[in-house]
Amino acid sequence: MFAPTLLRVVPASLLLLAGLASSATAQTAPPTGVRVAPAGPEFVRQALLVAPFRPDTNTPALANASRELADALNGRLDRHIDKRETQLLETFRLKNVLLESGYDRNAILGDIELRLMAKKIRADEVVFGRVSRQGANYVVAGRVARLRNWDMQQPLPVVRAPNVGQLAERLAEEVAKARAQLPGLRRCENALVARDKATAAREATRAIQAYPTAVIARDCLLSALFDGHTSADSVLTVANDALRIDSTNTFAGVARANALETLNRRNDALVQWGRVYAAHTDSLELGAIVVEARLRLQQPDSALFNAQALIAHFGSNAELQRLSFRSQLAMAQWKAAALLGDSLALSDSIFRADSNYATRHVEALRLSGDSLAALETAVRNVRRFPGDSRLYLQYLQLLGSENTVALQRGLERFPDVSTLNVLAANAARRTGNRGAAMRATREAIRKDSSLTPQYLQLADGYFDEQRADSALFTLLRAPRRGEQAEMLRTYVIARGVTLLRTAGDTAPATQQVAVRMLVLADSIDSREDSRAYVAAASLQASRTQLVTASRSRECAGVRSSEETLKLSADAITRGLGEGTNATEIGSAYEAMKAAIDNAAKTLCKEP
Repeated sequence: MFAPTLLRVVPASLLLLAGLASSATAQTAPPTGVRVAPAGPEFVRQALLVAPFRPDTNTPALANASRELADALNGRLDRHIDKRETQLLETFRLKNVLLESGYDRNAILGDIELRLMAKKIRADEVVFGRVSRQGANYVVAGRVARLRNWDMQQPLPVVRAPNVGQLAERLAEEVAKARAQLPGLRRCENALVARDKATAAREATRAIQAYPTAVIARDCLLSALFDGHTSADSVLTVANDALRIDSTNTFAGVARANALETLNRRNDALVQWGRVYAAHTDSLELGAIVVEARLRLQQPDSALFNAQALIAHFGSNAELQRLSFRSQLAMAQWKAAALLGDSLALSDSIFRADSNYATRHVEALRLSGDSLAALETAVRNVRRFPGDSRLYLQYLQLLGSENTVALQRGLERFPDVSTLNVLAANAARRTGNRGAAMRATREAIRKDSSLTPQYLQLADGYFDEQRADSALFTLLRAPRRGEQAEMLRTYVIARGVTLLRTAGDTAPATQQVAVRMLVLADSIDSREDSRAYVAAASLQASRTQLVTASRSRECAGVRSSEETLKLSADAITRGLGEGTNATEIGSAYEAMKAAIDNAAKTLCKEP
C-alpha cells in the first residue's frame, strides 16, 4: 500500500546497480553440465518450539487432547518447514527442563514461565495456544511468538476439527502460512538496523503481501514509517490494520496513540493510551510511557493516579517519582510537589542534573509558602547552573528586585533576557526615575516584542511627557493576540477618551491623535461601544477643523473637516447599537454634514 510512495526516496543509482547485478549474474552462469553447490540459507537458522497447549477447562479429556495436539503438531510441522532454515525442537527438551526446574512434565505454563523455559533451550519462535471443545469439534486459537520480543505475536486463524490428527494437520498448515512473512520481515529488520527505512518499508510490504494477515510484519512496517516524512494518517492506517487482526498488539497500540496525538485527535488519543495502560498494568516501561502521554495531553490528574498505581505495584522508582512531581505541579499541588522535589533532589541524579526540574522545584517551594527554602535552593541552583538565566531570575525575584546590585549583575550576565529589563524598568519606576524606566522598557520590547504590558507602560511614559503622538506610535506596534488584544483595546479606549476630553477645541492635533487611538481600538475588535466613540470623536474633531477653516477662510480646512467626518459616517453605517446615544450622534452628524456643505459652497468656489 505504501511501497510506491516510499520507493521514490530510493536513489535511481541503487535501482540501476540492482539491474547491473542481475545482468552480471546472468552473464557469469556456469557452463551446462557443471554442478554448482546450492546457495546457503539467507538467514541464520531459527529454532521453533511447540509449547504445551492450554485446555480451556480442567477436564481430563481436554487436558489429554491438548497434550496430544502439541505432540502431533510437532510431527506435522516436520513436513511443512524447510529444515535448512528452521530447526524444529523436540518436545522432550522442554519436558527435561521442566523436570530439572521442579515442574511436572505435563505442567501447563504461564506466559512468563514459558518464555523462561523456551529461552533456556535456545528457542527463537514458540507456537502456543488454547484448546476448547465445541460440540463434536475441538477448537484451537493459536499464536506464534518471537522470543526476543514476546509482545510481537502472530495470531493464527481459529482451527476446528473432530480429532487431534486433523486438528494438528490444519494447525501445521496455518503455522507454515504465517511463517511466509518471515523472509520479508527479517529483511525489514536488517534494513532498520542499517537505518535504511525505505528498504525496510518495501520489504515489510512484501512480507504482508506474502501473508495478508501478518501482524509482526506490520509492526516492522510501522517502525519504517517513523521516518519524519510519512504522514500520521498513513501510520494510523497501518496501526488500525494491525489492531483489527490482533487487538492485543502492543506496538500497534502505541503507534496508533502517537498518530492520534499528532493528528490533534486528543480525546481519541487519550482513549487509546488508556487501552494500552489497561492491557499492560504489569509493564513498568509501558506504564511510564502512558503517564508521560497523559501529561502531554494535559491530564495531570489521570497521570498522577496512574503513576501512583505503578509505584504501589512496582515499588519506589525515580522515573515515576519525577512524573508524579510534574503531575503535582500541573495540578497546583504545591506542598506535595515541594516535598517530593526535596526527596528527588537528594536521591535522584537525573533530577539534580536537569535545570528544568531545578526551576520547578524552586517554584513549588515558593508557592507552597516556604520562601526561605526557595531562596536557599535558588542560590544552590545559580551556582550549579551558572548559564541558566531562568534560575538567576528566580533567585533575583526571591532576593527582591529592589536589590540593584544583583539586578545589574543579572543584566550583565544575561544581556538578551528581556525579563531582566522589565524588572529594571519596574525598579526605576518605583524610585521615580522615569527616564531610566522608559529606557529599560524600550530595551525589553526590543528583545521581546510580545510583551504587551510593556508597550502600555512605555505609552504611559510618553503620555506623562505630553508626547501623545509617540504614545500612539508605540500602541500601534503592540501585539494583538488573545487576551493581550483585549488588554490593548481597553487601554486605548480609556486613553483616547481621556485625551479627547483634555484636548478641547484649542488642540486640534491632540484631538486627531485621540481619534486615531479610538480608531485603533475599533480595528482590534469592532464593537458598538468603540464605533460610538469613533463617531463622536470624529464629529468633535471635524467641528474643530471647520471652525478653524471658517476663521482662516481656507478651503483646505473645510476638506480636512469633510475627511474626518467620513470616519463618523463609516462608524454610524456599521451600527452604534442601543444605549450609545446613537440618535444624538446621528442628528449631530447630519447637522455637521450640512455645515460642511455650506462652508464648501462659500470657501471652495471653483476659479
